[in-house]
Amino acid sequence: MVKRLTLNQSLGLEQPGRLIAHYGTTVIVENQAGQLYRCRFRQNLGTLVTGDEILWQPIDDETGVVVACQTRRSTISRPDKHSTKPIASNVDVLIVVLALEPLPRQTTLDRYLILAQSLNLEAIIVINKCDLAYPEAVQMLRSQSAIYQQLGYTWLEVSSHTGEGIAKLAQILIEKTGILMGQSGVGKSSLLNVLVPNAKAQTQELSKLHRAGRHTTTTTRLYHIPNSGQIIDSPGIQAFNLRHLDKLTVLAGFKEFLPFINQCKFRNCGHLDARVCALQEASKLGKIAPFRLENYHTLINELVK
Repeated sequence: MVKRLTLNQSLGLEQPGRLIAHYGTTVIVENQAGQLYRCRFRQNLGTLVTGDEILWQPIDDETGVVVACQTRRSTISRPDKHSTKPIASNVDVLIVVLALEPLPRQTTLDRYLILAQSLNLEAIIVINKCDLAYPEAVQMLRSQSAIYQQLGYTWLEVSSHTGEGIAKLAQILIEKTGILMGQSGVGKSSLLNVLVPNAKAQTQELSKLHRAGRHTTTTTRLYHIPNSGQIIDSPGIQAFNLRHLDKLTVLAGFKEFLPFINQCKFRNCGHLDARVCALQEASKLGKIAPFRLENYHTLINELVK
């Protein structure tokens, strides 16, 4: 499905492109030759986001007009006050970036994995700053590594400083579009600058094209990784909540729970009473990690507040 707007026929020929940055009422469009154009768009197209595959018409060598938005394969959204705000589209891989400093809250990783599961996206867990010496933090995260890998998640320890693990991450993203997500301070920008050596130059080019004159850290942008795929850098947030998802979606995000859900004594089981709950029994038998069941209850309690 394609949303269109009616335009003056004096514009150039309609052509495909991709939206790589969004500045209020202005978007930056990349054509198939890799050239960037500052474009306007009409409100009846709805909300456009980084990653959108669009149709547009040039006005001159620098500007144009977006005339249509192609149907999205996926849309990444996050809660925004009383609604949800889309931030990126057509993503294949959600890259959850954690770090030894600041150390994530116990539920941080599971929040992003639930989001990925709800969108049927591949999720990669990246532990940044692995060159730093925080023995207790390393021990805590590595104790959980095997559990997540058994669930099918790729777990990478990387360092923006030494380059460790960067090549493997780039290899995973060949012919794919990934999005970096994580709390502020985990080093997403540093990771981006290693993956995309000319990221600063690209940012400056975008700012010049938009006439902003500076790097706007609140803008979600798409970059091309040399000999790999694309990566979208999203602004860091202190706490990612899941209030835009329902209880069943959160439950489904814990993949190892699924074989036991229908085995509880009561259909409306709250998964708290060990006498009647199959999840509690599975946790006791070591089939479910206790911290994952604890995280589930923490997240469900947040939904009802």
